[in-house]
Amino acid sequence: MKRVTIRDVAKLAGVGIATVSRVLNNKGEVSPTTRRRVLEAAKSLGYIPNSLARSLISGKTKKVGIVITTLLNPFYATVVTGIESVLASRGYTLALYNSNEDPKKEREAILTLIEQRVDGLILAPVEYESENVKYLY
Repeated sequence: MKRVTIRDVAKLAGVGIATVSRVLNNKGEVSPTTRRRVLEAAKSLGYIPNSLARSLISGKTKKVGIVITTLLNPFYATVVTGIESVLASRGYTLALYNSNEDPKKEREAILTLIEQRVDGLILAPVEYESENVKYLY
């Protein structure tokens, strides 16, 4: 499946890439007619914003990581559901990792989330005073 880019939207709308960017990011001056044309072109092409490109520019991923010890604990299910709800209401997504009470898996999850440049990390550690907790200081 070919991904629709802002170049495709610009071509269909008959405007420049910068204009499409201003419309899609709701920044800068664009006439109502041009705005409507760009939005209609984006919709008709099925344009989906590239969050990776957006994060490179903004420095924010709008993603928070959570590492828990086990998905089988109903406490964590309730907590994660609440966290996800609050994050979603603020435009953030959630990356959930289950360490299965294994410190090595916990460390791998932490490193993966750091590599992904999450905006925040919530950890329910396997061990209270573990190297993984100290690593995050």
